[in-house]
Amino acid sequence: MQAMAEKHFGSHIEGPLPSISDLEKNISLILVNSHRATDSPRPTISGLVDIGGAHIQKPKPLPKDIQDFIDSANDGVVYFSLGSFMKCADMPKEKLTIIIDALGKLKQKVLWKYEDESIELPRNVMIKKWMPQNDILAQKNVVLFITHGGRFGTLEGSYWGKPMLAIPLFGDQHTNIQRLKRQGVALSLDFLTFTSDELVSKVNTLLTKPFVDKARKISSLFQDNPIQPMDEAMYWIECVIRHKGAPHLKSKAVDMSVFQYLLLDILAIHLGTLVLAGFALFAFVRMFIRLFKKTAPSKKATNKKMK
Repeated sequence: MQAMAEKHFGSHIEGPLPSISDLEKNISLILVNSHRATDSPRPTISGLVDIGGAHIQKPKPLPKDIQDFIDSANDGVVYFSLGSFMKCADMPKEKLTIIIDALGKLKQKVLWKYEDESIELPRNVMIKKWMPQNDILAQKNVVLFITHGGRFGTLEGSYWGKPMLAIPLFGDQHTNIQRLKRQGVALSLDFLTFTSDELVSKVNTLLTKPFVDKARKISSLFQDNPIQPMDEAMYWIECVIRHKGAPHLKSKAVDMSVFQYLLLDILAIHLGTLVLAGFALFAFVRMFIRLFKKTAPSKKATNKKMK
């Protein structure tokens, strides 16, 4: 890690590059790609700021052919993109056949980010090698987002109030979608096993009122900000610069020993108290038993009195 830092950043600063451990202790601000509308409440500190949605911009006009395609869809448009990491054109042929068959069964039109524009498609499907995703999702006539579940894409889908059908492939995508499923705005497919009928069925389910209403509710919460996420990110970055590192934002935990950070001293006090209480209870019980034995009449004495 240190060697990598030296390679990429060493030539950009004067003097030796601080060690990674020293840099970690010197963190004043952490910008987190999360938002209260999509993420669960959690303990936080002053130097940790949520800026989820900072990448989402005001929608720009769409290319005319895409806009005309969306406007002509009487039953709405399904937007389908698995991101930039995996190319849909590289899918196994049998999986591609399943997807094309399913899309052709939908009554909605479909915008599909697909890299090979020479393939034969159903009449309701338009493909492009690249599409302005944020601008498309902002369209009211786009009713559903089929996604791989990446963080940026799911934030955009939540921001614009679209139910989501996910085909997660790896990494955090599964976690992102599980969170959205708990919120009632998404369903998922297993890439290895899903069928054409399953895809169609889940699209139709997601377009029912419960999913649509919950997606709109999250969109309303997401867009209700006193300050836009990008503006908030810029404010805090400039704040750290203005205050020369903003030491007042740093957590005191970075200067604590492991013993202090894990509260082992407090744990030791509580453990010691429990041990002492246990010994005291044991001593009291033992003393009580001894006193009872001394005061209780023996069996022999009792028998003699009875005779």
